[in-house]
Amino acid sequence: SSELDGITSKSNVDPLLNLKMNFMIGFISLLFYLSASSCCVAFLHFPLCTFRERTSSSVFQSTRNYEDESPSTSINFSLDPYSTDAEDIIQNRLGLSKRQHDKLAKLSELIFEWNQNINLISRKDCTIEVVFGRHVLPSLALLSMDSPFRDGFKIVDVGTGGGFPGLPLAIACPTVDFLLVDSVGKKLNVIEEIAETLSLDNVFTHHGRAEEMVDIIASKHRNAYDVCVGRSVTSIPKFCFWIQDLLKHDKTNESNEEFGKLMYIIGGEIEEDILSRTEASPAIDELLQKDGVSDKRILVFPQPEVSAIAALSGEKKKIHKRPIDPNAGSNKNQRTKKTKGAWTKRDSSVPKQRGYENFKRYGY
Repeated sequence: SSELDGITSKSNVDPLLNLKMNFMIGFISLLFYLSASSCCVAFLHFPLCTFRERTSSSVFQSTRNYEDESPSTSINFSLDPYSTDAEDIIQNRLGLSKRQHDKLAKLSELIFEWNQNINLISRKDCTIEVVFGRHVLPSLALLSMDSPFRDGFKIVDVGTGGGFPGLPLAIACPTVDFLLVDSVGKKLNVIEEIAETLSLDNVFTHHGRAEEMVDIIASKHRNAYDVCVGRSVTSIPKFCFWIQDLLKHDKTNESNEEFGKLMYIIGGEIEEDILSRTEASPAIDELLQKDGVSDKRILVFPQPEVSAIAALSGEKKKIHKRPIDPNAGSNKNQRTKKTKGAWTKRDSSVPKQRGYENFKRYGY
């Protein structure tokens, strides 16, 4: 009976213990599962938050750099192309016609429209008034110099970008040919479209680098231009190195030796060594006889000084390969290296080599 009582009491205790043990194990498992799930969610969520924070901060940073900064100085020189001030400068002081004034205003509108898709000029604070006041007027200030663009002159605009100063000058000087040079082809495509819209038959373009022009077509470009114009393209010594061989330096009469000239629009401080070599360096405000029109000036260098400044640039001349002339005769001594295993067209006049040309069939 004692053994039976022990078994009975033991059977009454064991289920309770088992229940407690199972409950504890289940509770611990649940806690472990919840903890593990929280850790996984936090681990996966952290990189996403970091990415969002970085993305939002970078977007904010780029927006702040573009919008929250103080406006550029270009807006300070904006001018309505149809205003009385513009009419006074264009028609009265520069002596251009009403028709030329209208073309210059239309040019400002076209540059503004094209600039929405192709970066011709700075897009910050870009308006029709900024295009006219900041880009067109300073280009026209070159006309106030002493006879810079005579009839029949050839002008090269190196690094023209959106067509400045070449396009405004072409409108003002219809009897002068202008070659606009730039290494960015899509800008030149726009310039050609604008020139066609404005009926500018004296505008031509060249896609490439100025320093390569004399090597590619020497007879056409070497010492061929009366004036080279540029506008804040690069440092003056480097620019002189690029264009030194484009300017004329031939005698035009017995008493004087006429040289080609560089007319460079630039702002800021100029080194005294460079400034001392100029033929003239007037401010654009003085040339247009109106204060606050521009903060730039025009530096004029004769060709000998251009070569002297080019020597200070530290640049070295490179021999550029000429393009293949399709009209030139073939050079029989020139050998063409063929790739091993390359396919070549078979000469149809040569009989095929089948290996059984002398084969004879015998009958039995």
